[in-house]
Amino acid sequence: MDSRLHTRLTDTPLAPDQAHVFCGDPAAGAVVVFTGNVRAETDGRAVVALDYEAYPERAEAQLADLAGEVARRWPAARAVWLEHRTGTLAIGEPSVVVGVSAGHRAEAFEAARFAIDTLKATVAIWKREHWADGDSHWPGADDPDTPAPGAGAPAAAGS
Repeated sequence: MDSRLHTRLTDTPLAPDQAHVFCGDPAAGAVVVFTGNVRAETDGRAVVALDYEAYPERAEAQLADLAGEVARRWPAARAVWLEHRTGTLAIGEPSVVVGVSAGHRAEAFEAARFAIDTLKATVAIWKREHWADGDSHWPGADDPDTPAPGAGAPAAAGS
């Protein structure tokens, strides 16, 4: 395995082009970069912004563990990039960037898909949707098995 790993939880804007540069490698025939952006609508409701909160120590450790897991599961991975924003994000802003490079596209796509799906399901990051009508909502908060933000276990993250 010849992987380079990068993970970061930040309150500053994400730059997907940095993932492309980091994941670039002459031995990589494929670089897959996924960018999750704040969308203007959820379930037919107009969204004006999202807030992302995290349990930083836990989320940062989980991101690092996930990058290592991606590298172990896909030994052909040349590089793995995982970044997630916190704070208030406007429509169109990137909230998460995942990048993976590998010798071939199948491995790069599979690894990137696993990374974003696992990040959203397991990393201690929560989002709050702010709707145009002034209401807001923590997705997953209606589920009695989903702890509230800050309770130590994640609800849905990303976008």
